[in-house]
Amino acid sequence: MMRALRERWAGLLASPGGARRVARGTAAGAAAAMLPAFGLHLLFAAGFALLLRGSLPVAAAACLALGNPLTHAVLLPAEYALGRLLLPPSVEFLPEHGPARLLALLPAAEETVAGGVVLAGVAGLLGWLLARRALVPGAAAPEAPLRVIHLNGAINSGKSSVGRALAALIPGAGFIEGDEHGLPAELPPEQRWAGALGRILRRIRESNAPCLVSAYPLDEAGYRRLRTACVARGATLSVVTLAPPLEVALGPRGGRVPDAAEQARIRAMYAEGYHRRLFSDVTLDNAGLAPEEAARRVLAALAHAHAARAPGAAGRAAPT
Repeated sequence: MMRALRERWAGLLASPGGARRVARGTAAGAAAAMLPAFGLHLLFAAGFALLLRGSLPVAAAACLALGNPLTHAVLLPAEYALGRLLLPPSVEFLPEHGPARLLALLPAAEETVAGGVVLAGVAGLLGWLLARRALVPGAAAPEAPLRVIHLNGAINSGKSSVGRALAALIPGAGFIEGDEHGLPAELPPEQRWAGALGRILRRIRESNAPCLVSAYPLDEAGYRRLRTACVARGATLSVVTLAPPLEVALGPRGGRVPDAAEQARIRAMYAEGYHRRLFSDVTLDNAGLAPEEAARRVLAALAHAHAARAPGAAGRAAPT
């Protein structure tokens, strides 16, 4: 259960604007928890979250964490005391007539509501600021994060050779070979591919290196898992797709000659679009390039793409 919650949390942060939605949801839940709403706190939290376009689950969690019977035993007297300081004695905004039982239960409702509204505003602002500082990129000044450069592409596209050359160009970088998953060869290919991706994700979670270069063919589901792992680790992710022409990938490369089964799989992977993934930051036709030259072009293209995405840039770099 905890693993599922961690994956959902990482997935939320990885979604577009996810960190900001979490910050706004935290503000909504914190504000609602301060109100003397007598059992309606979650409804207020949901309403505030919808108004602020924040995360509903985060708003509910923050509301329950800050507003519960134990905290309200302290909050209600504090709200009443704050309301008495803020409101002149002559101010009354509740009806003078009504059910006797209700009026008897709420003799100091004006002060309590006024104090609760003030505390709600303060708690909401503080919750938003703290969550934004902790989660939103650029809101704080964290240490340099782990950098992950993932090489995607079909079989025999050059991922391993270019990946090793790329890691050699980056000080302190480690290389993760997707084929080296340590699983028995007699296992079905699907299990071996899943094991390879799982090994990459574990290395991302556990690595102390400043940069990791990994090589593995990605589909949409694999990319989402990789991005989620990077977000959970606080790592930046760049995806580079190697896309030599099909006839090049089918032929001998780097001393390797694909057998008939591998050639069939290469054709299938090109048909499935492994050479033109939309989530790629850079796409490189590395046919005829030595691994070292391809690695240098990858670094140059990534630097250009990063500069193009920087504030004030004219636009995003076109793939190579």
